[in-house]
Amino acid sequence: MKFIFTFLLFSIPIFAKPSLPISFEENNLFGFKNKSGKVIIKPQYQHALDFTKEKVAFVVKENQWVCIDTKNQVLLETFVYDNGPDYYSENLARFVENKKFGFFDSRCRKQISAAYDFVYPFENGLSIVCNGCESIPEGEHSRIVGGKYGVINKKGKVVIPIEWDAIESIDFKKKSATVISDKTKRKIDFK
Repeated sequence: MKFIFTFLLFSIPIFAKPSLPISFEENNLFGFKNKSGKVIIKPQYQHALDFTKEKVAFVVKENQWVCIDTKNQVLLETFVYDNGPDYYSENLARFVENKKFGFFDSRCRKQISAAYDFVYPFENGLSIVCNGCESIPEGEHSRIVGGKYGVINKKGKVVIPIEWDAIESIDFKKKSATVISDKTKRKIDFK
């Protein structure tokens, strides 16, 4: 009996959910309260999503989606996708810094520095990136045009040099890609 009591005494905190701040709205602005209702982040955001288990929240500040911690420190500005913060793909999402793109993890820690004019979500451990390209609005959406393209892995290492006019396809199993340069297609291998 003593063993069961001791086990329960020490295991309950392990299974207990941390008390995360909860968003609330006041005068068309969002802030956060703790579990007992005390305001811990005063209403100041245009929109807010609740804090995640990683203790970060996505909020709209000055018309930009940003990630904050429980101390209300802005950690990064997210890339906006589908009217909200970017989706995670292979545990990484895109952020913007000085008009350049990089990737962050679920704790809003920058994992790949913002060094590209655009990056596509990771797929099979790789992301197509470009420099010198630009986003052209097309109604509600936009498309990326111009520039030179290459591929990086999840460590940020360039695996296909950023020198191609386009990357048409990637065969992840064979580690090859169909690239275009001066309107000519060719197949290349990568490591």
